[in-house]
Amino acid sequence: MNDLDYTQHAELTQRYKAGVNWFYWIAGLTLVTSLIALGGGGWRFLLSLGTTQVVDAVAEGLSADLGGAPKIVALVLDLVVTGVFITFGWLAGTKQLWAYILGMVVFLFDGLVSLLVQDLIGVIAHVVVLFFMFRGYQAGQQLVNLEKAMAEQVPEATPQPEPV
Repeated sequence: MNDLDYTQHAELTQRYKAGVNWFYWIAGLTLVTSLIALGGGGWRFLLSLGTTQVVDAVAEGLSADLGGAPKIVALVLDLVVTGVFITFGWLAGTKQLWAYILGMVVFLFDGLVSLLVQDLIGVIAHVVVLFFMFRGYQAGQQLVNLEKAMAEQVPEATPQPEPV
């Protein structure tokens, strides 16, 4: 193995981890946005999931007639959704590329929810994040291939001392 392999491996690993980290950012900022919304606040993070924002808005509307129960249900649903994104991040971080792809597809559909509710800023945020996630995924594919190639390289035989 040569230094070029290790340098390329380090660069791909960094880009891959940066892509994986988007799952955690999405989950964290979505949860914070949901807590703000359910607490009556009026602002959100751009990286929040549109699906949870719709759930929170419906819960807010229903809570006028039904009390706090819809907000509790919404919080549970928000926790489940953010947990799913944390799981995608964890699995993708272990180089399970199927989880990375599935997470991007789910995030793409969430962007369509933002489009349906005419949240143009949310749609743009989804497109930008998907671009960086896709770059991370590509790095993951290259990383897996490089690691296979590195593992297949036959190590040079170490010289054995000659018998005396």
